[in-house]
Amino acid sequence: MPDTEIELGHSLSKAKLEQPYVDSLEPESFYRDANGTKVEDEDPSTRESSKDEVATKPIIPPRTQKPHTRRSTDDFDSKSLKNEHRSLKKEYEDTRQELRNAWRENREQSLELRDLKKQNTYLKETLRTQADPKSQILNERRKFYEHVDMLEDHIAHLKHQLEKTKLHMDQLTFQTREANEEKAAYEAKLQNLQKQNARLNEDLTECRDDILRLQPPSQIPDSKIAEEYSGLHQQIASWVDDEADDSQTMEARLEELANDKEAPDLLKAYLDPELIRLARKYSEAEPLILRYIIQLHLHRVILADDTYLFGLDEHNITLLRSIEHAMEALEPKRDTLTIQRWRSETLQALAKIDGFQAEQQRQATIVSKDLWAALTYLLPELATDGDSGWKRLHNTVTTPAVQLATNMRFSTSCYRIIAHLPRKSSSSSDHSNNNAIYHPDIQRYTILDVATQKVLRQDSVLKVADDGRIGEYVMVVQPLLLRMQRDSHGGIALCKATVAVKLDEPMAKKAKGVRALGAISSWFGGEQEPVRN
Repeated sequence: MPDTEIELGHSLSKAKLEQPYVDSLEPESFYRDANGTKVEDEDPSTRESSKDEVATKPIIPPRTQKPHTRRSTDDFDSKSLKNEHRSLKKEYEDTRQELRNAWRENREQSLELRDLKKQNTYLKETLRTQADPKSQILNERRKFYEHVDMLEDHIAHLKHQLEKTKLHMDQLTFQTREANEEKAAYEAKLQNLQKQNARLNEDLTECRDDILRLQPPSQIPDSKIAEEYSGLHQQIASWVDDEADDSQTMEARLEELANDKEAPDLLKAYLDPELIRLARKYSEAEPLILRYIIQLHLHRVILADDTYLFGLDEHNITLLRSIEHAMEALEPKRDTLTIQRWRSETLQALAKIDGFQAEQQRQATIVSKDLWAALTYLLPELATDGDSGWKRLHNTVTTPAVQLATNMRFSTSCYRIIAHLPRKSSSSSDHSNNNAIYHPDIQRYTILDVATQKVLRQDSVLKVADDGRIGEYVMVVQPLLLRMQRDSHGGIALCKATVAVKLDEPMAKKAKGVRALGAISSWFGGEQEPVRN
């Protein structure tokens, strides 16, 4: 009974909602005329005829229907047409707006009808449940079991996921353990490699040291030392030729040297009475005397054999010599060559220090100024040049001498400069005068004639005595340069000594016929003996 009432109410509500749009729900006693107005009619046939009449009529609002009368063209003026068009347009807009409103109302009623259907369904379900408690309990139990089944399924799924997670964790633990073991193995291997690398580096260092010990250091060749030595004396000769012009002033100064208390001690130490007498007799010998003074002073101050390194102070020299003596006592023992190599490398490194270079330059400047002061005593005109004079001497003579001395100490070879002539002649061992120069000495030395400053040669026409004497030694203009032998006391001459000699008899002019005869005789072999008068 309640279900029938709910369905009936639902039908009535639906019919009520659809009344404006469903003509079939209207009572049979009503019909709509042409204007859309409901009209009650007892006779249905009359209503049907009325509907037929309305259907045959044109759909024009009553207010716009007018009798169709023929009007002339003048009646249709533009103003009436415009008014009629405006009224039609307004009616069209009103009708369209009404249609839109009807559509909106229809949609709202459709939504309301849907909500009513849902309410009706819910009410039916509630009524059915209230009417049968057993079915409600069964339904609730069914829902409970469904929920329990869903929970069991979810628990089973979670258990499965837990097993998978545990399995994955076991795999990760195993992989982590393997990775840690590999890491430990690699770390141990790395430590071994590092130890091997350290040992190899030590071996490499030892090999390098052995190679450095076995390989001789960069040696300055003898040819370079000889070239610098010859160049130094050429520079001295060039400076003397450019600066020494006034021979009369120098001769007067030499005569006053012995009695002048203000004369430089440097000149008094180097010039003996024999050289002064020689300068008085031969004015051409004055340039040679100047060269002798300069080279002798450079040899004693810069190029001396006992000079460890020019520019190095005594404290450091003593320290280095002490180290060399201590190296001889080491085990295994260091030989002389090893010590010389150590000295060469140590001095080369020392020469790179800016402080040492500055000190060496300072001491070289002092040498130049002292030598310049002594030379200006003999040649007073040099003093007019001021500082430019001693600077020219410094750049031309002293600086090359310092460079030569430094290179000689850098070398592992031992060089000696013999500034005096050996008193023993090469031709005989029992001569009473050891200052005598004999003809074979021309091969040993470069001999200059003091009177003419000419170089004596093997073919020079000389007065030769029965014992071979040609003159007397005066002074050494260019000392002898020797490279000493390591295993013997002798040495190899790199540059011959240049000796000034006072000949017993002046040189005669060469006879062209004799030289020609010597040239002819050379065709038959052998060498022409020197002519002796």
